Parts: sequence; structure tokens; C-alpha cells
Amino acid sequence: MTIRKSLILSHIVVCILPFLMTFFVLASAFAGLLLYASGGNHVIAESGFQFNVISQVIRASVFHSLRHGDSVSRYAWVMEITDPVATYVALEKDGAVLYSYGNEKYGKEDVKDLQEAGIQERLDRREGNSTYSMTDGNEYRFLDKEIIRNETYHLYIMAHHPQFRNDTAIEKAVRGVSRFILAALLIFIVGTSYFLSRFIIGRILSPLKELERGAEEIRKGNLSVHLEHHRKDEFSPAVEAFNVMSWKLKQSLEEREEDEEKRKELIASISHDIRTPLTSIKAYVEGLLDHVASTPAMQEHYLQVIRKKADVLDRLVEQLLLLTKMDIGEKALPAESLDLGELVGQFIEENRLNWQKNGAAFDVRVEKSVRIQGSLLLLERVVENLVSNSIRYKTEKQVHIGIDVLSEKGKAVLRIADDGPGVPEESLGRLQEAFYRTDKARSRTDRGSGLGLSIVARAVHLMKGTVRFQNRKPHGLEVEITLPLEGKDEKTHTDSGR
Repeated sequence: MTIRKSLILSHIVVCILPFLMTFFVLASAFAGLLLYASGGNHVIAESGFQFNVISQVIRASVFHSLRHGDSVSRYAWVMEITDPVATYVALEKDGAVLYSYGNEKYGKEDVKDLQEAGIQERLDRREGNSTYSMTDGNEYRFLDKEIIRNETYHLYIMAHHPQFRNDTAIEKAVRGVSRFILAALLIFIVGTSYFLSRFIIGRILSPLKELERGAEEIRKGNLSVHLEHHRKDEFSPAVEAFNVMSWKLKQSLEEREEDEEKRKELIASISHDIRTPLTSIKAYVEGLLDHVASTPAMQEHYLQVIRKKADVLDRLVEQLLLLTKMDIGEKALPAESLDLGELVGQFIEENRLNWQKNGAAFDVRVEKSVRIQGSLLLLERVVENLVSNSIRYKTEKQVHIGIDVLSEKGKAVLRIADDGPGVPEESLGRLQEAFYRTDKARSRTDRGSGLGLSIVARAVHLMKGTVRFQNRKPHGLEVEITLPLEGKDEKTHTDSGR
């Protein structure tokens, strides 16, 4: 139950409370009067007001029973609570007495006086129900005519104030009942207030304490904390948001620690990959300075090796610079509208001669008007790195490279596949990692920096695309890149294709 519904329910209880209290007071008064009567006590009318109250109670009880077909004896105790010496009550139907109680000597004389005075006759001449009441000194008279189911009833109530007698007993009983009612009402009000307060406050404080506990655990560094809240109320979104926050904080911390480990590994890899060609350059320079290369041919050989190692360093620095730009993102590499098929086709033709000299044969199939939003620099580097990777790791004299550009299922697809040796299955998922090479000894730095495929994956991700690496049968590696067509927004991820 929500807090809103709980508050509405408590307000309903508060609105019902006065009716319950009224019913309780009436029931208590009725019970007190019944106990008073059952104890043999009687009520004495000491004033006209008291007589009128007694008369109305008796009248209501008698005619209520008659209207519902009950016997008058059911409410006889109400009439018999009056003092039998000072009071006379009689009920007649068409002149016949159905019930009488009290001092008949005084009562019948009083009834006769009313009849002789013509009071009953005047009431009978009136249509409908009629009532006569008179208080004169110590004498009280009451006459009521009621027509029920076409039958005429007369109710007589006669009383006088007796000397040397009073209603001390009933006053004592009233005071006792009043104290009981007051104490019971106080307990009832306090109990209801306590229950409603606990009912509402419990639904508010319990989740607040749970949130406080969670915040304290977070402060202590426990990001695995999970809050429990089983009610569906206004606190549910807050508790759920807190759990999501703690989970994301934990995930962020784990990613940060993982990034820190990768950063350390990156620094170690950079140091290794830079040290190797630098060591070679230093050795050959010392050989030149020490005149180890004594002939022009040896000197030229030394210089060629130095140049080759310098090219390796230049390529490594260039790759690192591109990685840095991609980490900066769109500010450094803004996207533009490009025709992917036209771009790839032109780039292959511009570099075909050089790549063919290095042992590459191409089979290019591209569709026109496959438009995307991307970076020209990144796309050219993606194609160059994938083609260079196929050439660099070929095991035969010539490697066949197939390049396809097409539109498929609402996406732009670029596939580059070769018939080289492929990679071990367990290495497919790590090809996107910076400085990862299947050569664990890293002894062949001149064959690759280990950044090429990492740059491919990051570049595709930056252009909101996906990349998948998979081996071909019987051998070779296929790289499938998908990019959103221009005007379409796609969620991104990278997949090893295993």
C-alpha cells in the first residue's frame, strides 16, 4: 500500500471515529441504565424537565415496539425503571388496557381527571398523532395518542414528586457511567492516535532508515550494498534508484581499476615496443661511431637498418597519436557525410600498386550511394590497418584480400577478408586490445605494434558502429564492420564473433 493510500485510509478512520465514539457513548449509557434497572433501582422525576425526558424515552420505546410488531413487554424494563410509588404508566388500545405499571391509586385518578377535563377527547378529535404534557408543581401529566396500522393507542404517564425521597442513586450511577465513558474515550482516542501514528510513521521511517543504512555503507566504501524494500509505494523508485546508483558506482570503480591495470600494461607495452627499435638504432649508431662499418657498403647497410627502425618508431608514435585523438572523440575527429563505397574504392586504387608490390591481390566489390556519417581519416586508417595486417602476417608469397561494401538490413557493411593463416580461436576476443599480439614474446616488433586492430575497433565504435572478427575456412581472417546508414541512430558494441 502506498503512503498516499495509507494517509487516505487514516483520514477515513479519523472521519469515522466520531460516529464510533457516539455509538460507544450511547451503548455505554444504555448498558449503564440497564445495569441500574437490573439492580432494583428506580428513577424519580424531581423536575418538569426530568419528567419530560423520562416521558419521551418511554414513548419512543413503547411505540417503536408496536410499529415493529413486537410485544410491549420487550421494553417493559424501560417503564419499570421509574419509581413504582411516584409513577403510573398505562397503554390502552381502543379503551382496553394493554399494559400498566406503578401506583394505580394515584394514576387512575389522574387519568380520570384528564378524561373528565376533556383533554383526551380533544386529542382524539385531531387527525394523526397528538401529545399532551403538563407539569404543575409536584404533579406531572403526559398523554400521547398514536395511530399504528389504523389502530388508536393511548399512552398515559402520571407522576408526582414524593416527599423525603430523591434520585441520589441514579445520580451516583450517572457519575459512574460518565467516568467510565470519559476514561474509555480517552483510552480509545489515545490508542487510535498511537495506532495511526505508528501505521503512517512506520511506512515512512522504515524506508528512510534503509536509505540511511545504504548511505552509511556507501560512505564506508561498501559498494555492494543492496537495499531491501518490499512495498510498492513512493519510496520504491528511490530505493531502486539507490540500488542502481550503488551498482553503477561499483561498476565504475571496477572499470576504473581495470583501466588502471590496462594503463599500466599500456605503459609497459609502449616502453617495450619503443625500447626494441631504440636499442637497435643505438647499437648501429655506435657501430658507425666506432668505425665497425669500415666500408661504404656496410655503412649504407647500417644506415638502412637505422632508417627502418626509425620508421617503426614513427609508425608507433603515429598510431599512439591517433589513439589519443580517438579518446578525445568527435572534437578531434568530426563526422561528415561520406559515400562508403566510393571512399573505399578510391582508397584501394590509390594504394593498390604499393600493396601489390608487398604481395597483396585484391577482389573489390562495392555498392555506390552507401552513405554514412563518419570520419574520412578514421575510415582510411581502418582500411589501411586491416589490409596492412593481412599483408604483414601472410605466410604465402601472395595473400588474397576480398573487400565488400554493401547496404544490408538497414546498415552499411564493410567486409575485409584474407586467405592468410588467421588467428587462434582463443585470441579472437583480444584482438581489440592495445598492444596485444599473438606473438607472446613480442620479438617481432617490426611486424606490428599491436595497435592496428585496437585502432580499428575504437574507430568503428567512435562512428557508432560494430566490428566482428572471425576465422575463415579453411584458413584466413574476416573482419565485418557495420555502420549506421546516414539518418539512422544505432546502438553500438564490439563483438569478437566467437
